[in-house]
Amino acid sequence: MPDGASKLRDVNQLSDKGAAFEYELPVAQLPGFPLHPNAGAGSVRARLRFGRDHGWPSALVELEAEVEMLCQRCVRAMRVRVGTNSTVLFADSEQAAESAPEGAETFLAPEGRISLAALIGEELLLALPIVPRHEGGAHCEASEGPPSLEVAAAPPPVTRPFADLRALLERGAKQKD
Repeated sequence: MPDGASKLRDVNQLSDKGAAFEYELPVAQLPGFPLHPNAGAGSVRARLRFGRDHGWPSALVELEAEVEMLCQRCVRAMRVRVGTNSTVLFADSEQAAESAPEGAETFLAPEGRISLAALIGEELLLALPIVPRHEGGAHCEASEGPPSLEVAAAPPPVTRPFADLRALLERGAKQKD
């Protein structure tokens, strides 16, 4: 990964110095990606500015990305563009994160260290749509060829082997009488 984006860095030092970073990274190299087997295309441009927020080490994270995802309507590959910016507070433990100001977004930094690539990857995952779909379904209906994944056929008919159990038991009881 270029310029050590995956290298562990001390968030307190970065915040005290007001460090700033700018990266353009392939999405496939971020932790947690690719999102599906055919993915790997796409890139993310990230700008990170560290500082302090309410005494907490923090970073303003700005992202612009284009990511390949699967449309959940037609199950075909599609490009999704996202842009986001958010302030993230760093906590060295889950207990510390619970004491963060209400509504603040936190990122776990064990021993006060983070990977910038992991931070970028998590912020990108948070910015992506939960259910990606082509706008208005236009690309879904117009697409030609088979979908990227096979869609299951109609389920087999349901059999209920014990549906007539009561009648069988009653008939058996009458025969004994």
